[in-house]
Amino acid sequence: MKESLPKIGFSYFTSPNYQLQSQLNDWLPVLKDFGASSIIFQSEFSRAVPEDAFIIAKKLGIKPIVHFVSELPKAKDLNRLAFLLDTYKKRGVEKIIFGDRPNEKTSWPTASWHDKNLVEHFLDRFIPLASYAVKQGIQPVFPPLQPGGDFWDTSFIDLAIIGLKNRKLNSILQNLILSSYGYTFGKPLTWGEGGPERWTGAKPYQVDENQEDQLGFYNFEWVQKIAERNLGHEVNVMVLEAGFHGAPRQKENKEETIGSIKAILCSLGKEKGSKDWTDPGIHWTDSVAGCYFSLEKIKDLMEGNFPLTQFFEIFGLPPREKKPQRKISNEQKVISHYLLLPCHAGSVSDVVLNKVRPIIKKLKPTVGFSLFEASNAQKVSVFPDPILFTEEKINQLRSAGCTVEILPNSGIEIATRLQGL
Repeated sequence: MKESLPKIGFSYFTSPNYQLQSQLNDWLPVLKDFGASSIIFQSEFSRAVPEDAFIIAKKLGIKPIVHFVSELPKAKDLNRLAFLLDTYKKRGVEKIIFGDRPNEKTSWPTASWHDKNLVEHFLDRFIPLASYAVKQGIQPVFPPLQPGGDFWDTSFIDLAIIGLKNRKLNSILQNLILSSYGYTFGKPLTWGEGGPERWTGAKPYQVDENQEDQLGFYNFEWVQKIAERNLGHEVNVMVLEAGFHGAPRQKENKEETIGSIKAILCSLGKEKGSKDWTDPGIHWTDSVAGCYFSLEKIKDLMEGNFPLTQFFEIFGLPPREKKPQRKISNEQKVISHYLLLPCHAGSVSDVVLNKVRPIIKKLKPTVGFSLFEASNAQKVSVFPDPILFTEEKINQLRSAGCTVEILPNSGIEIATRLQGL
């Protein structure tokens, strides 16, 4: 283990309007310019994150990570969910975080929480997903625990690692990454440094003025040390939501939280020129796989209003000049013909598919649902949808150098038009 600055990343907004292509095109380039190497998209098991997010991230060279924040499904549902994991793999996802705060009562149905073997119950759900991910070439990430929590976090991770080891799940353990919430609990950012080996007197739910514990930013080191003690080797860790207070039922103090974020940025090599902030003395090592800042939580901190100008104020990046969209010549376009279909709630209507089937059969276009992807085509045939494909969006395709054809809404008219080709 050697000292090394971890890569900076962000957890992207979860609000639906920030998932729009226009917002993604505004935000992701800024995050890339700031130095983000990866970005976390939160997902439910019921539907996938919009494809545009992955296409734009890939074009910018930002690695996408998926974080399933809802309750993990039972093992019997794996076949139904395998398609979703396969989809994320095809979209360039190399890491998936399975779950969120499983040591909190609110993360479970009442009956499951009262299970005497809660950790084993969690592993019964985590293992099938993690095993399938490994087979697909995706690294499984153990979910972040609430520091402290209803089920003490250090005990939970200890029992979980022992459980994985006892089940001889070497393929998971060899690929496993840990995660930790980088909450401060209002304490200095170096609180708890050294982990359980240094603070040997720290005990669950007890306060000793002579001891520091895992209830601070260095929670990531406690999680790592516990895993290392059981496995005999170091395990990489991701630090999430860095700089927030994080204590349950404790309202965030805006100035305090922004101050913590700026101090962490300073320790990561940012803000060095600022006179207002000094390096807090965090000792990073090469086993920290990334330090992530939550855009959604910062937006909430700003009472729901978080324009790019405020991002620049916090993160110290000067505003970028918005470049006009470059028109790509037909010779440079990688797709000859793109059939752009509306996609609602993660699926395409069978009615729409039946109407355009003659086009697919005769012309064999690239079929998709992404305006961004369509902009790389010489010709784009658009099935009309006034909600998704507004006149503004259609004009953006034309500005990108595409020849745009608006299809009739009638399947008969589409078939008739094809007869003349």
